[in-house]
Amino acid sequence: MDDRGFEDRLSALEERVMRLEDEVEIRRLISSWGPAVDTGNSDAAAALFSEDAILESDLSYLIGPAAISAMVQGEGHQSLIRQGSAHIPAFPIVDINGDLATATGYTRVYRHTPEGYDVWRVSANHWEFRRTAAGWRVTKRVNHVIDGGPEANKLLGQVFEDTH
Repeated sequence: MDDRGFEDRLSALEERVMRLEDEVEIRRLISSWGPAVDTGNSDAAAALFSEDAILESDLSYLIGPAAISAMVQGEGHQSLIRQGSAHIPAFPIVDINGDLATATGYTRVYRHTPEGYDVWRVSANHWEFRRTAAGWRVTKRVNHVIDGGPEANKLLGQVFEDTH
């Protein structure tokens, strides 16, 4: 094999490894949300997001890490933590396109009750990410409860539009 063939193969391998590393980092961001918000670690939750990030759901519309931090510190969320909550993401479908990426999937939020755990909320999620000097950050997360309405289905359908 000539040097050019080896260099081409090495370059292709480097690209594949970088893509896998990017996907692992993005999945880690998504997976970090639950432990951050379930423990009330507002700094950790806010750090997942870019300065211009939007966190949109049928419950709230937040812009920027400070608003996300305030939501975690707020009485509504603190009440959920005191009850015993667990935000559990499903394995999302991730699409990376250079320094931008998306992920689409589900989350379930469990609440502790005297009888055990109840599923409090099942949602569709669409995440958007941007690579920054500090690594990947969430630029937008849209979350809609799955209640038979069109919003959740629209979010989930984006997985078929995002593939490149």
